[in-house]
Amino acid sequence: MLLDNNMIENIGLTKDSGWQFGVRKTFPTNLESIWKLFFSEDGLKYWSEGVEQDFSTFKEHSHIRTKWKQVGSKESASLQIRFIPSQKCDRTTISIHVDQLKTENQREEAKKYWTKIIRNIPVLLTPKVAED
Repeated sequence: MLLDNNMIENIGLTKDSGWQFGVRKTFPTNLESIWKLFFSEDGLKYWSEGVEQDFSTFKEHSHIRTKWKQVGSKESASLQIRFIPSQKCDRTTISIHVDQLKTENQREEAKKYWTKIIRNIPVLLTPKVAED
């Protein structure tokens, strides 16, 4: 199948609201535990750089919506993070979606930031060893 070059060049470009990016990953942790960890002091320090913590939507154990601004950027984007429990109670999918990005470069920066965040969530899930 041949792809139109415009399709390749415009991955993530929406018809009406700029650029977008999304990533999701399933973790071997139940919904309540991962939610509690994600919004703990350590969790927020880990993932919330540039995130407005005055959430426009905060539905416990489900999702949040807010604005996110990349460090050094004047433009903010819309951020949505969903927590999706599996039918098996010991797994949860975290889905991160950013839209209303103004440029393809902003999309690439958002992709780099949020991909790193979601890939490294297992570090948060690993119990910390107490130092003597």
